[in-house]
Amino acid sequence: MKFIRNLSILLFCILLLACSRVTEDNYDRIESGMEEAAVIKILGNPDESSSMGIGSLSGKSSVWDDGKARISIQFFNDKVKLKNFGASEKEGT
Repeated sequence: MKFIRNLSILLFCILLLACSRVTEDNYDRIESGMEEAAVIKILGNPDESSSMGIGSLSGKSSVWDDGKARISIQFFNDKVKLKNFGASEKEGT
């Protein structure tokens, strides 16, 4: 009985991890002007990120890539300025 319970928990965890957040539905939820923290709540932490700033102006480019799909978002002063959804650019996918 303990084996079945442990197996069920393991399968649930695997299914949970297999559910990617990099989907077109989640991409559509991202709106121009949305704060970076709200985007991270939807997509999780980015796989890649780079930032730069000059004086009081700051910019950041973040990418979420699950091997099948890719979402890239450019933030200006911590708010969504541009976004893009497309096929993954990871090698071997």
